[in-house]
Amino acid sequence: MKRYIFLLIFICLSVNVQSQNKKSLLKKGNKLFKDSLYNDAEIKYRKSLEKDQDYFGASYNLANSIYKQERYDESSSLYKSLKDNAKNDEELSVIHFNEGNSLLKEKKTDLAIESFKEALRKSPNDEDARFNLAYALKMKEQEQENKDQENKDQKTKIKKTKIRKIKIRKIKIKKTKIKKTKIKKTKIKKTKIKKTKKIK
Repeated sequence: MKRYIFLLIFICLSVNVQSQNKKSLLKKGNKLFKDSLYNDAEIKYRKSLEKDQDYFGASYNLANSIYKQERYDESSSLYKSLKDNAKNDEELSVIHFNEGNSLLKEKKTDLAIESFKEALRKSPNDEDARFNLAYALKMKEQEQENKDQENKDQKTKIKKTKIRKIKIRKIKIKKTKIKKTKIKKTKIKKTKIKKTKKIK
Protein backbone atom coordinates (compact mmCIF):
# COMPACT_ATOMS: atom_id res chain seq x y z
CA MET A 1 0.00 0.00 0.00
CA LYS A 2 2.83 2.37 0.84
CA ARG A 3 4.31 1.58 -2.53
CA TYR A 4 1.15 2.66 -4.30
CA ILE A 5 0.96 5.90 -2.34
CA PHE A 6 4.61 6.59 -3.03
CA LEU A 7 4.12 5.80 -6.74
CA LEU A 8 1.05 8.05 -6.89
CA ILE A 9 2.96 10.93 -5.24
CA PHE A 10 5.89 10.40 -7.58
CA ILE A 11 3.63 10.51 -10.66
CA CYS A 12 1.89 13.67 -9.45
CA LEU A 13 5.20 15.38 -8.75
CA SER A 14 6.67 14.40 -12.13
CA VAL A 15 3.56 15.68 -13.94
CA ASN A 16 3.74 18.90 -11.92
CA VAL A 17 7.48 19.31 -12.65
CA GLN A 18 6.90 18.65 -16.34
CA SER A 19 4.04 21.16 -16.37
CA GLN A 20 6.17 23.77 -14.62
CA ASN A 21 9.07 23.00 -16.91
CA LYS A 22 7.03 23.67 -20.06
CA LYS A 23 5.60 26.81 -18.47
CA SER A 24 9.02 28.06 -17.40
CA LEU A 25 10.33 27.47 -20.93
CA LEU A 26 7.35 29.43 -22.27
CA LYS A 27 8.07 32.30 -19.87
CA LYS A 28 11.74 32.36 -20.85
CA GLY A 29 10.70 32.38 -24.49
CA ASN A 30 8.30 35.26 -23.84
CA LYS A 31 11.05 37.27 -22.17
CA LEU A 32 13.37 36.69 -25.13
CA PHE A 33 10.54 37.61 -27.51
CA LYS A 34 9.98 40.85 -25.60
CA ASP A 35 13.69 41.61 -25.98
CA SER A 36 13.36 41.06 -29.77
CA LEU A 37 15.50 37.92 -29.63
CA TYR A 38 13.08 36.03 -31.83
CA ASN A 39 15.42 33.18 -32.81
CA ASP A 40 16.26 32.43 -29.16
CA ALA A 41 12.58 32.68 -28.25
CA GLU A 42 11.78 30.18 -31.00
CA ILE A 43 14.20 27.69 -29.45
CA LYS A 44 12.54 28.02 -26.01
CA TYR A 45 9.07 27.58 -27.51
CA ARG A 46 10.21 24.48 -29.39
CA LYS A 47 11.69 23.04 -26.17
CA SER A 48 8.42 23.74 -24.40
CA LEU A 49 6.59 21.88 -27.17
CA GLU A 50 8.95 18.93 -26.72
CA LYS A 51 7.56 18.62 -23.21
CA ASP A 52 3.95 18.92 -24.41
CA GLN A 53 3.29 19.04 -28.14
CA ASP A 54 -0.31 20.19 -27.61
CA TYR A 55 0.69 23.21 -25.53
CA PHE A 56 -1.30 25.94 -27.28
CA GLY A 57 0.59 28.89 -25.75
CA ALA A 58 3.95 27.60 -26.95
CA SER A 59 2.60 26.80 -30.43
CA TYR A 60 1.01 30.21 -30.81
CA ASN A 61 4.10 32.07 -29.59
CA LEU A 62 6.30 29.90 -31.82
CA ALA A 63 4.26 31.04 -34.82
CA ASN A 64 4.63 34.67 -33.69
CA SER A 65 8.41 34.37 -33.28
CA ILE A 66 8.73 32.82 -36.74
CA TYR A 67 6.59 35.65 -38.17
CA LYS A 68 8.92 38.20 -36.56
CA GLN A 69 11.86 36.46 -38.26
CA GLU A 70 10.10 37.15 -41.59
CA ARG A 71 9.59 33.46 -42.35
CA TYR A 72 6.04 34.17 -43.46
CA ASP A 73 5.32 30.94 -45.30
CA GLU A 74 6.19 28.90 -42.22
CA SER A 75 4.27 31.17 -39.84
CA SER A 76 1.17 31.01 -42.08
CA SER A 77 1.29 27.21 -41.90
CA LEU A 78 1.62 27.29 -38.12
CA TYR A 79 -1.30 29.70 -37.70
CA LYS A 80 -3.39 27.50 -39.96
CA SER A 81 -2.61 24.42 -37.86
CA LEU A 82 -3.51 26.28 -34.64
CA LYS A 83 -7.12 26.91 -35.71
CA ASP A 84 -8.27 23.46 -34.61
CA ASN A 85 -6.74 23.90 -31.14
CA ALA A 86 -8.30 27.27 -30.31
CA LYS A 87 -10.42 27.13 -27.17
CA ASN A 88 -12.78 29.98 -28.00
CA ASP A 89 -13.77 32.53 -30.65
CA GLU A 90 -11.41 35.15 -29.23
CA GLU A 91 -8.36 32.90 -29.70
CA LEU A 92 -9.61 31.89 -33.13
CA SER A 93 -10.06 35.54 -34.11
CA VAL A 94 -6.48 36.37 -33.08
CA ILE A 95 -5.15 33.38 -35.01
CA HIS A 96 -7.06 34.44 -38.16
CA PHE A 97 -5.82 38.00 -37.72
CA ASN A 98 -2.17 36.92 -37.45
CA GLU A 99 -2.57 34.48 -40.31
CA GLY A 100 -3.96 37.32 -42.41
CA ASN A 101 -0.93 39.48 -41.63
CA SER A 102 1.42 36.64 -42.54
CA LEU A 103 -0.42 35.93 -45.81
CA LEU A 104 -0.37 39.63 -46.66
CA LYS A 105 3.42 39.63 -46.25
CA GLU A 106 3.55 36.64 -48.62
CA LYS A 107 1.59 38.72 -51.16
CA LYS A 108 -1.32 36.26 -50.97
CA THR A 109 -3.83 39.07 -50.81
CA ASP A 110 -6.99 37.06 -51.51
CA LEU A 111 -6.23 34.57 -48.74
CA ALA A 112 -5.32 37.41 -46.36
CA ILE A 113 -8.66 39.09 -47.05
CA GLU A 114 -10.47 35.86 -46.18
CA SER A 115 -8.49 35.53 -42.93
CA PHE A 116 -9.33 39.09 -41.88
CA LYS A 117 -13.01 38.52 -42.71
CA GLU A 118 -12.97 35.35 -40.60
CA ALA A 119 -11.33 37.26 -37.73
CA LEU A 120 -14.15 39.82 -37.92
CA ARG A 121 -16.78 37.06 -37.95
CA LYS A 122 -15.35 35.72 -34.69
CA SER A 123 -14.78 39.15 -33.18
CA PRO A 124 -16.89 41.82 -34.95
CA ASN A 125 -15.56 44.69 -32.82
CA ASP A 126 -11.89 44.08 -33.67
CA GLU A 127 -10.82 47.42 -35.14
CA ASP A 128 -7.34 46.14 -36.06
CA ALA A 129 -8.86 43.36 -38.15
CA ARG A 130 -11.22 45.88 -39.79
CA PHE A 131 -8.31 48.21 -40.59
CA ASN A 132 -6.16 45.38 -42.00
CA LEU A 133 -9.08 44.13 -44.08
CA ALA A 134 -9.51 47.59 -45.59
CA TYR A 135 -5.76 47.76 -46.22
CA ALA A 136 -5.76 44.33 -47.90
CA LEU A 137 -8.71 45.31 -50.09
CA LYS A 138 -6.86 48.47 -51.12
CA MET A 139 -3.77 46.37 -51.92
CA LYS A 140 -5.88 44.04 -54.06
CA GLU A 141 -7.31 47.01 -55.92
CA GLN A 142 -3.79 48.38 -56.48
CA GLU A 143 -2.58 44.97 -57.69
CA GLN A 144 -5.47 44.83 -60.17
CA GLU A 145 -4.67 48.32 -61.45
CA ASN A 146 -1.01 47.35 -61.86
CA LYS A 147 -2.01 44.18 -63.67
CA ASP A 148 -4.33 46.11 -65.97
CA GLN A 149 -1.56 48.62 -66.70
CA GLU A 150 0.90 45.81 -67.43
CA ASN A 151 -1.60 44.22 -69.82
CA LYS A 152 -2.14 47.55 -71.52
CA ASP A 153 1.61 48.12 -71.81
CA GLN A 154 2.06 44.60 -73.16
CA LYS A 155 -0.62 45.14 -75.81
CA THR A 156 0.97 48.44 -76.79
CA LYS A 157 4.34 46.75 -77.05
CA ILE A 158 2.88 44.01 -79.24
CA LYS A 159 1.23 46.58 -81.50
CA LYS A 160 4.52 48.40 -81.90
CA THR A 161 6.33 45.24 -82.83
CA LYS A 162 3.66 44.14 -85.25
CA ILE A 163 4.24 46.83 -87.80
CA ARG A 164 2.53 45.69 -90.88
CA LYS A 165 4.94 44.51 -93.43
CA ILE A 166 4.14 45.88 -96.78
CA LYS A 167 4.82 43.49 -99.55
CA ILE A 168 6.21 45.04 -102.60
CA ARG A 169 4.89 43.26 -105.57
CA LYS A 170 6.99 42.98 -108.56
CA ILE A 171 5.12 44.13 -111.49
CA LYS A 172 5.79 42.08 -114.49
CA ILE A 173 6.03 44.22 -117.47
CA LYS A 174 5.18 42.40 -120.57
CA LYS A 175 7.78 42.76 -123.09
CA THR A 176 6.20 43.54 -126.27
CA LYS A 177 8.02 42.74 -129.33
CA ILE A 178 8.42 45.59 -131.56
CA LYS A 179 8.10 44.49 -135.03
CA LYS A 180 10.77 45.71 -137.10
CA THR A 181 9.31 47.12 -140.10
CA LYS A 182 11.43 47.75 -142.99
CA ILE A 183 11.18 51.13 -144.20
CA LYS A 184 11.27 51.11 -147.87
CA LYS A 185 13.50 53.54 -149.29
CA THR A 186 11.75 55.30 -151.90
CA LYS A 187 13.66 56.90 -154.55
CA ILE A 188 12.91 60.38 -154.98
CA LYS A 189 12.91 61.22 -158.58
CA LYS A 190 14.68 64.20 -159.45
CA THR A 191 12.58 66.10 -161.61
CA LYS A 192 13.73 69.05 -163.39
CA ILE A 193 11.77 72.02 -162.86
CA LYS A 194 11.18 73.83 -165.99
CA LYS A 195 11.50 77.39 -165.96
CA THR A 196 8.47 78.99 -167.04
CA LYS A 197 8.61 81.90 -169.25
CA LYS A 198 7.26 85.04 -168.27
CA ILE A 199 4.81 86.70 -170.36
CA LYS A 200 5.36 90.20 -170.94
